[in-house]
Amino acid sequence: MVDIEGRRALIALAAGGTGGHMFPAESLAEEMKRRGWRVLLFTDERGMRFGESFPADEIVTLQAANPNVPGAIAKASAALAMTGGMITALQAYRKHKPSIAVGFGGYPSAPAMVGARIMKVPYGVHEQNAVIGRVNRLVAPQASFVAHAFPMLERLPIGMKGEVIETGNPVRDAIRAVASSPYPDATGRLNLLVFGGSQGASLFSRIVPDALAALPEELRQRLSVTQQVRDEEKEQVAATYQGAGIEADLAPFFKDIPDRLTAAHLVIARSGASSVTELATVGRPSILVPLGIAMDDHQTGNASVLVGAGGADMIPEGKFKAETLSTRLAELLTDPGRLAQMAAAASTIAPEQAVSRLADIVTRLAR
Repeated sequence: MVDIEGRRALIALAAGGTGGHMFPAESLAEEMKRRGWRVLLFTDERGMRFGESFPADEIVTLQAANPNVPGAIAKASAALAMTGGMITALQAYRKHKPSIAVGFGGYPSAPAMVGARIMKVPYGVHEQNAVIGRVNRLVAPQASFVAHAFPMLERLPIGMKGEVIETGNPVRDAIRAVASSPYPDATGRLNLLVFGGSQGASLFSRIVPDALAALPEELRQRLSVTQQVRDEEKEQVAATYQGAGIEADLAPFFKDIPDRLTAAHLVIARSGASSVTELATVGRPSILVPLGIAMDDHQTGNASVLVGAGGADMIPEGKFKAETLSTRLAELLTDPGRLAQMAAAASTIAPEQAVSRLADIVTRLAR
C-alpha cells in the first residue's frame, strides 16, 4: 500500500512500556512490515527496553503519566507530562503523516491517540484484556474501531462511533514460531518457569522459593527453575534455592522466553493478557495469580478464560501463600497426565490469525 505521495504507507502504533502492551503492538508491526508498510512507534522510556527487537522505522518517546495519582502536585505534574507528550505526538504526526494509528493501551497511548484525533488521522484501539483499560476506555468512543482479545469485553463505553470486533490477541513472531509445541515428557526432569511481569516479581520472590523448598526432597531434586527476580532480591532467592538443593536460573529479564516457555512443564505467572495468550498459543499448563491492584481486576477476567478451558489453576493474590502453593505444586508436578491434559486444554483457546485479522481491519480503514 502507498500513501497519496507515493510512499509506502505508514502506521503509527502507541503502547505503554510493559510487555502486555508492547508485545501485541510488536506483533502488528511485524505483520504490517510483511505487507510493505512502514512503522512509527510511540512509547515511553520504559518501552525503549523493547526498542532493540521492535520492528519500527522510527521510535518517538512520549512523556506520559498516571492522571489518577493522589495529590494536587502529583496531578499537576501528570497533566504537564501528558501535555508534553501530546505536543511531541502532534509534531510527529505533522512530520511523518501516518495513514492510520493504533493504540494498545498504557499511558503513552493517550497523547498519541488524542493527537491522531486532532490531526484527523483515523485511529483504532486494541484491548488485550477482558476488561477495557482506562486509557483505551478514554479514547475508544471516537475510534474507527475497537478490537478486543477475548470473547467478552467489559466496561466498553456506550455510544461507540466505530466497529467493535473480536480479533484475538496478536502474538509475536517468536511465540508464533513455537505455537503448539509438543508438551515435554514430565516423568523425569521438571522445568518450572516463573515470571511476574513488571509488578509481580517481588511477590513471587517471597512466596515461590519457600513453597518449592517445602516439597519432598525427591521432587526438589527433579526441579529446574527459571524465575524472574529483581536485582535486589536475587541473592536471597538464590540462597533459598541453594539451601533446598534446587537448580535455579534467576534474572530480572529473559530475552529467550519463547524457548523457556517451550521447555516448561509448568508455569507460575501473573495473568496479564499477553501472558495468558502466550500460554495458550504454546500450550502450557499454569498456575495464575491475578495482580491484586490491577485496575478493574482485569487480570482475574483474563485468568478465568484459561481456567474455564481447563488449562490453568488460579490462586487469588490474597490466598497466595507458600503453604497453599506448595500443596498445589505437589499435586500437579506428581501427575504428568494431568499436566499434559492442561497443556492440551490451554491450546484450545489459542487465538488463530489474530494479527492477520487486526491488520486487515487497519488496511481497510486507513486513509
